[in-house]
Amino acid sequence: MGKCSTLILVHGLGSSSINWFKNIVPLSKSHSVYAIDLPGHGKTYKSVSETPLDQAIAFMIEFMDAMKIPEATIVGNSMGGLLALAMALEHPGRVSKIVLEGSAGLRNDIAWFLRLMTLPIIGEAITSPTRTSIKNLLKRILYDTSLIEPALIESIYQSRKEPGNKTAMLSILRTGLSLKGLNSELIFIDRLSKINAPVLLLWGRNDKIVPVHHAEIAVHEFTNAQLHIFERCGHWPHIEFYKEFNRLVLRFCAENQNPKNI
Repeated sequence: MGKCSTLILVHGLGSSSINWFKNIVPLSKSHSVYAIDLPGHGKTYKSVSETPLDQAIAFMIEFMDAMKIPEATIVGNSMGGLLALAMALEHPGRVSKIVLEGSAGLRNDIAWFLRLMTLPIIGEAITSPTRTSIKNLLKRILYDTSLIEPALIESIYQSRKEPGNKTAMLSILRTGLSLKGLNSELIFIDRLSKINAPVLLLWGRNDKIVPVHHAEIAVHEFTNAQLHIFERCGHWPHIEFYKEFNRLVLRFCAENQNPKNI
């Protein structure tokens, strides 16, 4: 697989394209970069289907067609990583390379607070957007809590309080998750060997959302994958270690062959 020229940055559940504010400019110096809002998120439409993963895949393909992008490297955080895996399996010709950052879709054990959000009333209470709730959420996401600045809280708060976002997020969550964890149909560990696109797994050692052992197991299941673990880092290496994250992504994009670990 050759070099990649187009990158599509895909956020996780409840987030939006604003999450990539430390990555878009550096990555765009040598590539065409798109950061999208998935259905039910950010400023994209809020009507979510009963099969939100299928809807998200269709949305991605329609976006690529509209922008005349034949194939792209998909950089996916959390739920965005799950989407990248699903795209590579269903539309392999459209995915040149994959960057999985704290990706869902590999095993079922996901943070307990997300599982609790699937319960009636409790989920609605937890997901009600306030600046305080956003700050508390960021304490779970980031290892370095000094990065939880008012500007970051405000940008996420403004995105989360967009009309329809809360309802859409809960709908997506409850479709794919239960108290037992991620639903089995969204776990692709047994199908990873079918993905021919090169894969880069980027993970925080201290990820409280999707534990690092997901990556340590999955890297051996791909036919062509490499793994980098960020020490003293949580679920968002693209923010906590953005310079190194950007460097690793750019290096991965420039490679024709990928070693097992970097």
